[in-house]
Amino acid sequence: MNFEYTGYAENILSRPGTGCTTTPSLPLDIAPLISSFPKTRYYGSKRRLLDWIYHALKGLPFNSVLDGFGGTASVSLLLKMMGKEVTFHDGLLFNTIAAQALLADKLPFKNIGEAHSFIDGIKPCRGFISKTFAGMYYTDKENRWLDGAATAIHELKSPAKRSVYLYCLFQACLKKRPFNLFHRANLNLRLNRDVTRSFGNLVTWETPFPVLMKAALPDVIKISKLATQPVTILPHGDIGRLNAGYDLVYLDPPYVSESKTSDDYLRRYHFLEGLSSYADWEDGLHNTSYIKSLQPRQYISEWQDKHTFRERLFDVISAHNQSIVALSYLAGAYPSEEEIADHFRQNFQHVSVLRKDFCHALAKEKKVELLFIGSNI
Repeated sequence: MNFEYTGYAENILSRPGTGCTTTPSLPLDIAPLISSFPKTRYYGSKRRLLDWIYHALKGLPFNSVLDGFGGTASVSLLLKMMGKEVTFHDGLLFNTIAAQALLADKLPFKNIGEAHSFIDGIKPCRGFISKTFAGMYYTDKENRWLDGAATAIHELKSPAKRSVYLYCLFQACLKKRPFNLFHRANLNLRLNRDVTRSFGNLVTWETPFPVLMKAALPDVIKISKLATQPVTILPHGDIGRLNAGYDLVYLDPPYVSESKTSDDYLRRYHFLEGLSSYADWEDGLHNTSYIKSLQPRQYISEWQDKHTFRERLFDVISAHNQSIVALSYLAGAYPSEEEIADHFRQNFQHVSVLRKDFCHALAKEKKVELLFIGSNI
């Protein structure tokens, strides 16, 4: 394939990397900032590629930026540290709540002791989680504690405090799950003592929820001190409804396999999405789902379905063709690298296609990350 490596990206970045282990190449004043970002095993997180993304974007002429599929907020954090006017958007409520915690310009409580006191004061109760998810994701005792935690957090009057505590609760829930997902009701994988495992961390799985919640607090505190300029966080929903007009639009959509339609992010993380709107959880349940997932949302399903993904992706790129558009995608996924590059050429005068070898946190095989950058400037 002969792509045009033009525009603002450095040509050296188009060379394949050397594998899953890379040497940080950031300037010394930036590298420590990225290393301090919260660690996550969220599916598709860009945290381990932030140094590469930074070098690809740092020379571009932009100030305002939309992070359209914000996810863990890692890229938004990077852009915030770069001094940009960041707007965060995601299709899921729990990601939006986590972004409210991580991208805030100040802490909502006086000190960590106040937060510890709140977490220690949570009282278990029998509620929706205990009645609905028995034996599926957590033990009965843990389910009662989760009911108490969700009740206490959502009763708080401060939205900022709710966001921080929910973020810490999300992190605790993920750490106690095999594969850090909710796509299977597989509590037995964690509780079975008669098997030899090649995955997971039994010590973490058995750590109480309050301890894991407290362990997530320092990440929020540390990040709040790094940069104080405000970030705009849009309500969760369909990216197709957003207005154009940003200097740069960064897109990191789900990867769609060439061979099949995979689980969408709502199904993978439905339990966290339910915790985000605890009072309405029951009304949102998918009646025929054996994992008690939430009802599908068309705008999410279409971004994971091979029959609709290509059209949705190309429509969004075209809608923002007066901005610089940077698209993260995966080599070997659908649509092909050639198709995406062709669409960029139809919309932009300058197109760069950068490549980087890496490994996903939840997979051992090496993959190739692609970064398409298009501009009419």
